[in-house]
Amino acid sequence: MRPLDLTEKDPSKRITIYFEGKPYEAYEGEKITVALLANGVYWLTMSTEGRKRGAFTFGPVPMVINGVKNINARKTKVRDGMRLERQGYVDFQETVEIDEGKPVERLVVDVAVIGGGPAGIGTVLEVQEHLTVALVEERGWLGGDLWLKGLPQEGFGEKKPQEVVNELVGKFNENVRVFRNTIALGVFDKGEYFLVPVVRGDQLIEIMAKRVVLAVGAVDNIHLFENNDYPGVFRRSDALEVLNVWGVAPGRKVAVVGSKPEEITAELDRWGIEYITVPNPKRVEGREKVERLIDTNGNSYEVDAVIMAEGRRPDINPPTQAGGKLVFRHGYYTPILDSRNRIRDGIYVAGSAASIKPHYANYIEGRLVGAYILREFGFEAEPCIYAERLEDYEPEAVQVQRIDFGNLNLEDVQICGCDVSLRKVDDVVKSGITDLQIIKRLTHLAMGFCQGRFCLFNGAVVVSQRTGTPMDRLDIPVARPPLKNVKMKVTAEGVEEYAE
Repeated sequence: MRPLDLTEKDPSKRITIYFEGKPYEAYEGEKITVALLANGVYWLTMSTEGRKRGAFTFGPVPMVINGVKNINARKTKVRDGMRLERQGYVDFQETVEIDEGKPVERLVVDVAVIGGGPAGIGTVLEVQEHLTVALVEERGWLGGDLWLKGLPQEGFGEKKPQEVVNELVGKFNENVRVFRNTIALGVFDKGEYFLVPVVRGDQLIEIMAKRVVLAVGAVDNIHLFENNDYPGVFRRSDALEVLNVWGVAPGRKVAVVGSKPEEITAELDRWGIEYITVPNPKRVEGREKVERLIDTNGNSYEVDAVIMAEGRRPDINPPTQAGGKLVFRHGYYTPILDSRNRIRDGIYVAGSAASIKPHYANYIEGRLVGAYILREFGFEAEPCIYAERLEDYEPEAVQVQRIDFGNLNLEDVQICGCDVSLRKVDDVVKSGITDLQIIKRLTHLAMGFCQGRFCLFNGAVVVSQRTGTPMDRLDIPVARPPLKNVKMKVTAEGVEEYAE
């Protein structure tokens, strides 16, 4: 077994890859970043300002593969004999690329569900008997965050989460078409329909739907401490993925930082991984990866990985692009919904995109939205049953990190993976500029790979804490279409309407 393997791999799938000229053991089907992590290789790329980066905190991982530059290793699977070299961010920009030679595919359905987590699955199961559905999921699996868990989850009995997801998805009927590894670019009005352009591979597909459900889930909060982008620092979701999807440890001695350590410690216990919880991190240090963590009291911990467990918050980009408004409650921004979970006529929000709550509650909310849709189409449904079940679940509150401006080296604290440090944002705010749209333009905050999904919130936190303005008084910029950067090889028919 490789140094960080937790499970035995299929020997018939064993291959060899080469990173910076050295051979490493890998297995067919693995992503490059996972294979290198299993071998104890953390440092994979450099930021535009020369900061060492790994694969599991910010953004893509540009790499030279078999002599070809600008390939994202996070999304690329290993092949036997593959030769890999580090590449920095300087010449790299992640885009969704559409092939000019392929005609646009078109699909007309009753309901388009964006997001294949518990809420999206719940909606599909509720409506599929009477309506046609397109389910669009950006990742290669359905189940969202539930799929990443290894322990039984409340409401689903004692079954393993992946068994639960497979059982639910196995109930889909012929009215459902599933698009995995497919990126939605937005939602646009088209008369009596909504246009949902999506890209699978390099194929543009235009989905026309009478109703749209945004079940896009939540994103991890990025904890702010010095060198929080260093190789060996993990977002909670990435740590869960390497553990429970790939059977690889993030490290052998791990520090869990943030206000929600329970979101990851039970999984570490399950795998027998040694860890400590440090609620007040100040800095990580090491030569090519994390070797130690220092807290705000000066205590030093020898660790080889750090997992940020600072809670999650709704992914607000798709709802705001589709015309939704926001409100700040429970420690995060969330879309304003009417009594039927709509941001406006025809567009619904369900699951963690609406509020942070357990997986089963998200599933029930998906069923609730499905029942509302069935009624709108004239079919019998009983949304009250699901609404009553949801009353047992209060939205989870998430603590907003209090930034210790005076004791941090702000230059080493990264708000955004596009080399936007806490110093850059703080200097602009201290100069008197507090409009987040202007701050974006001056610092490039929320203008890169994630389009603000991970970083815009912390920009708002800086403005709020520096000026004393409550978070609910800030004007949060809405997401502009397309939701991902698009590189057009040629402008296909109709694409110019929603591509910049």
